[in-house]
Amino acid sequence: MEVLPLTYPEKEYLKYLIQKQEEGVAVDCGSVVLKKGQVLPFKTLDSHEITYLVLGKLRVLTNNGNEKIMNQGDLIYLNKDEIRKTETLEDSKILFFLFKKTD
Repeated sequence: MEVLPLTYPEKEYLKYLIQKQEEGVAVDCGSVVLKKGQVLPFKTLDSHEITYLVLGKLRVLTNNGNEKIMNQGDLIYLNKDEIRKTETLEDSKILFFLFKKTD
């Protein structure tokens, strides 16, 4: 068991807090700080993602036309194959979890 404080990156936009690999599954947890107006361009990840918006407001778009507005306290699940783009509508703090099969 590990208990860690939730901290945010000071220089980069992303900070990994926990990275574990056990029984065929890799799990990463980290924090992100985004400034209003910042855009993360369309991309996919090699992991399934669950993101919790601790503070702020985001617009998340997928290349198939899906669009969701995230407000403080919202969770979002993104399949690893979804191509997504994130627009930062307000300064935001994020906690994310990535899950990937390793076998």
